[in-house]
Amino acid sequence: MGLTVRTGDDAPDGFTLRTQVCVIGSGSGGGVAAAILAEAGREVVLLEEGPHVPGAQMTQREEQMYPLLYRDGGNQMTTDGGVSVLQGRALGGSTVINAADVVEIPAPVLDHWREHFGVSRYTLADVRTADRACMQAIGAQPVPAGLINRNNRILLEGGAKIGLSGGVFVTNRVGCVGAGYCLIGCAYDAKRSVALTWIPRALATGRVVVQTEARVRALESDRGRVVAAVGELIDITTGIARAPFRVEAERFVLSAGAIHSPLILQRSGLGGPVVGRNLSLQPQIPVAATFPDEVVFHRQIPQATFLDSEETRTAAGGLGGYRIESVSAMPGMAAASVMGMGEQIHAVMTRYRHLTACLCLVPDRPAGSVSIDGDDRPVIDYTLTADVRARLIQAARDAARVYLAAGADSALLPFPELGPIRDEAGLAALDRAEVIAARSPLISAHPQGTCRMGSDPATSVVDPSLRVHGVSNLHVMDASIFPTTSSTHTMLPTMSLTWLAAGELAEGSSG
Repeated sequence: MGLTVRTGDDAPDGFTLRTQVCVIGSGSGGGVAAAILAEAGREVVLLEEGPHVPGAQMTQREEQMYPLLYRDGGNQMTTDGGVSVLQGRALGGSTVINAADVVEIPAPVLDHWREHFGVSRYTLADVRTADRACMQAIGAQPVPAGLINRNNRILLEGGAKIGLSGGVFVTNRVGCVGAGYCLIGCAYDAKRSVALTWIPRALATGRVVVQTEARVRALESDRGRVVAAVGELIDITTGIARAPFRVEAERFVLSAGAIHSPLILQRSGLGGPVVGRNLSLQPQIPVAATFPDEVVFHRQIPQATFLDSEETRTAAGGLGGYRIESVSAMPGMAAASVMGMGEQIHAVMTRYRHLTACLCLVPDRPAGSVSIDGDDRPVIDYTLTADVRARLIQAARDAARVYLAAGADSALLPFPELGPIRDEAGLAALDRAEVIAARSPLISAHPQGTCRMGSDPATSVVDPSLRVHGVSNLHVMDASIFPTTSSTHTMLPTMSLTWLAAGELAEGSSG
């Protein structure tokens, strides 16, 4: 579909704009905020660092799509190399490259935030109303039975045999053809990303300018108010600055994500003493298996089923435990995730069509921080606590048991000291397994928490209305505002809290 979107080529000498609201970032926070505010009559400038990549330009080739759609080409890492922090960098943000899973904030997590962080502005009923509105906007629905491939069915069937229960995801796909390339962009426009839903709604008002390839460096402020967002248009391939820009506005919404929103605040001298702290990465560790016959895990929907009986949700502790979610990978990503070198990788990849795979997801406690290095690059420090390490290993053990119970001839575990596991007795080898940075392939698809929401400016960055403490016209609306892990997937929680906060901002009742 055609969108009226400006690129760097449209302003070769840079630009200065004046508007009512400047929104920075176009994902599940910024895209939603832009639509809500524009539909309420506000003039909006929406700035996105990445490119606009319509479906017709999504080639389904890994070597082209990872550099184009992912921040740092998918190579954004924690400082110790232990966790790959995956984020989209395109119009629509991470909703363009995510697994499209739509999961709400559990009620006990909201209770936890209320009791421990003073976050009581929005009731459970408010959030569920927002959930319904956002799900309707993105076409959320359960995965149709015909798109649940064998890889996904194996997870449920094996789980049932060892007493682990789960279900089928709700996703924002409409008209899915089952190609399986979801994680490198949907060439069929079936995944209803923000670029295909909220941003067209915003543009339909005629009140929105969308500028892509625009990297915001900082916010200029004066006497407790932000007056401008400044940065540069960039060459999307090299990242080199092409021309400066400046956007002056009455209000600003920062939605650059849990890694880059705090960096913009830090460069600007805003956000208070804890900006960039309290990072949660919700690490995930892969487990694969081979079956005697073909599985063909890379077709249909990559992530359609899950096992969640070991996940915990309490008002006292928030989200905990672990869950196991089916997943697939294109050949390049699959090979990169295999333990071993040379012949070992070759041996696994020759059986690519026989592979099954899952990700074991552990909701963590805030254990990291984000800051800026001397080259103005993000520094992502993160500690894998003993508790998280233990839960990752237990989840991997359960995943291997699931696959063996379902008939796998070998389970492939993400620990280099272990070879293929061929039976239950072989799982005893996990007693000596260790999760060590840069040895086990951990990923994070849900960074959150670095601009924490709370009532106390000494321990939080934004108040319960998502306004930055001490700044009258600046709000943060993305996953960085969550006090703790919000859910196993952050798209819907981000959309819903943004829907509520942006609605209040449009009515003039916030800040």
